[in-house]
Amino acid sequence: MGRSLRILEVSSFMPPHPGGLELVVANLVEGLRERDHDVRWIASATPLAPGVDGPLIRVRAFTRLEDWFSVPLPFWGPSALKQLLAQIRWADVVHVHDCLYPGSAAAVAIARSARTPVLMTQHIAQVPYHNRIKDTLQEVAYNTTGRAVVEAVDKVVTYSPHVQDYFRKLGISKNLELIPLGFDERFAAPTAEDRVQWRKKYGIAQDAQVVVFAARLVAKKGVAEVAEVQRVLGQQGVTLLVAGDGPERNKLDGLLHVRHLPQVPYAEMHAIYGLSDALLLPSRGEGLPLTVQEGMLTGLPVVVSTDPSYLANLKNTPGASLCGDTEGLINATRAYLASPPPRLRIAEWAKNTWGKERFIGGYERAFQQVLERNRVR
Repeated sequence: MGRSLRILEVSSFMPPHPGGLELVVANLVEGLRERDHDVRWIASATPLAPGVDGPLIRVRAFTRLEDWFSVPLPFWGPSALKQLLAQIRWADVVHVHDCLYPGSAAAVAIARSARTPVLMTQHIAQVPYHNRIKDTLQEVAYNTTGRAVVEAVDKVVTYSPHVQDYFRKLGISKNLELIPLGFDERFAAPTAEDRVQWRKKYGIAQDAQVVVFAARLVAKKGVAEVAEVQRVLGQQGVTLLVAGDGPERNKLDGLLHVRHLPQVPYAEMHAIYGLSDALLLPSRGEGLPLTVQEGMLTGLPVVVSTDPSYLANLKNTPGASLCGDTEGLINATRAYLASPPPRLRIAEWAKNTWGKERFIGGYERAFQQVLERNRVR
């Protein structure tokens, strides 16, 4: 690419806070640092204490909305904004994630004042909460704050065509460039020996048929639909492996053959996919869940909803079934268990689509375009 850059990543949270956005940024930070860029990352401290840990800057924030309403919307106070200002002054380019977070809006405003170029990644479109108040507030937010933030940055990228479509319909003048996500080599088709070892480690019978549901247990992930599927498949001896936790955990109570792992380290998730036979994720309002991409990189067939993200990214792809109702979810999952598709074929397709080199290289080019555009002005 050329010279090393000072890059500031700005997001709502960072690991160990759970969430796909956090993992996307973590993968990006790691990849950029491997290419000798000087990268710092500032985000809300929750669940850890505020402080600085090498390139990671965790700031104090008000996060009770997540506890009260399952809305992960942190608000940064004066001390956090002071730290943000110092980091923006240090950076060659600022990279913010999603337009509705207060930290993102603050970073864009400060960067504009400091004349520091800004790239934004928009991970999702509007999330359907099926709650009139939440849905209305979100729509208003996208049409006001969201629109203002997007129009103020130098360049916007995303990794899902349906996000492009949503912002086009909002009347946003900027074109959102597509940069597919990328993952490390851990996510690959498992060997027979791997599956034996991993099933033994997690206490799963070697001859069990295993469906994995890896997600935060919140409404938008489709916990209720997963429970309905398992009410049927559990009667047939199918094991549901649940990797994740959250407020809707009780919806899985009383189901047959459920193994719940509330906390699985991200470094072990490839083993969870590798020991499983199918992945079930009937979620709504997604960008494109990392779970789906990681699972398919291991060759795991996936059963998902007809959410716009899945329609845009997975329609007519090997090893993916898009289902509009619970009966469809049951039938598609049962079909994959009865006649497993070749894992190597799915894994090869996924690797060609979500390679890490393409991911990091795409962002390096985007940063360079933003810097060149500002030099011309």
